[in-house]
Amino acid sequence: MNEQLAEMTAAITKAEITMKAAAWQLSAQKTDIEQLRKALFELAYVAEEHGIYLSNLTKSTQDTIVAMRLGGYK
Repeated sequence: MNEQLAEMTAAITKAEITMKAAAWQLSAQKTDIEQLRKALFELAYVAEEHGIYLSNLTKSTQDTIVAMRLGGYK
């Protein structure tokens, strides 16, 4: 009985550590995404100011910038 309890406690502790690590990683990724979004907006603005328009970019990049401008990718 005590062995089972110790095993269960160890499993719960391991799961708790794993969940905390995953939560930290998700938080770090959210921060990274926010910074990348800001950088993409700035780059798109600067590019257009210097005559590099969306039509000069790949279709997937165009779609991403347009979606962000319309409020997507939050």
